[in-house]
Amino acid sequence: MFRLTPEAEARAAESRRWLAERQSQFASMSDESLVANAKFYMRQMTPVRFAPGEPVYDATFWHVIVPEVLKRISDRDF
Repeated sequence: MFRLTPEAEARAAESRRWLAERQSQFASMSDESLVANAKFYMRQMTPVRFAPGEPVYDATFWHVIVPEVLKRISDRDF
């Protein structure tokens, strides 16, 4: 196994810390807040390579599954 430089190890530790904080942040949100945040993030991003209707997993997940999940969650009575 190889060793990381101290700088690389510090970056890796920071990435792990950041991920844990984001996971905790989003896990503690209400369904309503989670849906709002997901929609906000989706507006700021675009799928990298695939348009709606392209028969690939990425397009199906981004354009079909995620919107349906958000719709179902947001249609719940809070």
